[in-house]
Amino acid sequence: MKSNDVRLRDGSVVQIREVEASDAPLLADGFARLSVESRQLRFLTGKSGLTPAELRYFTEIDHHDHEAFGALNPVDGRGLGIARYIRLEDDPQGAEVAVTVIDAWQRRGLGTELLTRLADRARQEGIHHFTGLVAAENVAVAGMLRDTHGVRVTERDPEAVEYEIDLPPRGLGDALHSLLQAFGRRQFRPPVAIRETLLALTPEDLAGHTP
Repeated sequence: MKSNDVRLRDGSVVQIREVEASDAPLLADGFARLSVESRQLRFLTGKSGLTPAELRYFTEIDHHDHEAFGALNPVDGRGLGIARYIRLEDDPQGAEVAVTVIDAWQRRGLGTELLTRLADRARQEGIHHFTGLVAAENVAVAGMLRDTHGVRVTERDPEAVEYEIDLPPRGLGDALHSLLQAFGRRQFRPPVAIRETLLALTPEDLAGHTP
């Protein structure tokens, strides 16, 4: 898959393309370079690596119901971040969304570039809205989303609030930019589909994993 060179707002250049099955080593390396805090907040685990089954789940995707874009450093070819959506089983016009950028490359605009491409792809696949989880204590983002057109609260618990956000005809719009602010403050939680899938992996799936 051909990579596209993208210049971020700090002047640095990255390559962005769709994730492929052969990217498992890149994903494993990128995960290992996340801080313990980032791993805990993105994946609800502090472990140091992903299992073979988890790597397959994140990279062997159909590019229809499950899509992901990754960013690479053109200097050394290492992974810098991923944005992905997973279509909802009970709502084919909706998808859960997640963005992960390694700590050293956060707050440079990489999340915006990844999510913009993901939103474009989602529209092509007939997806009309994204859902995302934001930490309940993130009052600032909650206020922005509450006052933004096309945003609905679909679920709430003491730890997180799930928002459903309509995709605009193009770009991200104010609501998805607000979700990215939640991500930047490390208060963007992993999608339910990812959490449930990882929790459902069997001992056989997990065999052979070396922390």
